Amino acid sequence: MKKRLVYFGGIIVTILDILFLMYITFYPVAASFKYQVIAFDMLLCVCFWIEFLYNMKKADDKKKYVKDNSLGILGMLPFNSIFMRAFRFIKLAQFIKIYVLIRDDEKVVANFLKKTYLDKAIACTIIFIILITILVWFVDAGITDFGTAIWYTFASMTSTGYGDVVPTTVSGRIVGIVAMIGGIMIFSLMTAIISSAYVSRLNRENREDLESKIDDLARNVDELNRKIDELNRKIE
Repeated sequence: MKKRLVYFGGIIVTILDILFLMYITFYPVAASFKYQVIAFDMLLCVCFWIEFLYNMKKADDKKKYVKDNSLGILGMLPFNSIFMRAFRFIKLAQFIKIYVLIRDDEKVVANFLKKTYLDKAIACTIIFIILITILVWFVDAGITDFGTAIWYTFASMTSTGYGDVVPTTVSGRIVGIVAMIGGIMIFSLMTAIISSAYVSRLNRENREDLESKIDDLARNVDELNRKIDELNRKIE
């Protein structure tokens, strides 16, 4: 229970940190408030590292623990950059994953994540969005701000194509093509993972129902055998 509360608190604080970072990134704020948000973010990164080192110390296989949490390390670095701040989402996804593992049947959730790699898929999606946004912002002269770049990235990945933002250079169009192909692959992967989750749950429920019916049948057979034995004893 205590561990659940700690990670739930970590989720709330990380969400607040992301909101504050987004606010000072996209809106003009006083310098004092900006420094306070950056200091809060630095303090949170220190807490992230303490949590990481503590769990690594408790882990039986430390190399495996570092390998499994390598993407989460990006979310613990105190980047003072518009793009790199987005890596906080990776740490948030990691906290949510741990909280779910604690809250629900750990073996069931762990097996699901091991089979589907859902947490790694989400982390890779975040990194892909950040990289495409950075590339299109730098290579296309027609896209001059971060908000427009990320809007174009999402519009390209979802193949929406509103037409309000279009690349004006060959490099920008190439990045757009990469975003479209990557978006198709990502959404196809997510659809497959979600479908796998529903099918697995349905199969598990059907298996449990079948096992319940078999148990009922076995009890009925045992009861019938008992009555037959009693009847045989009365006849003798």
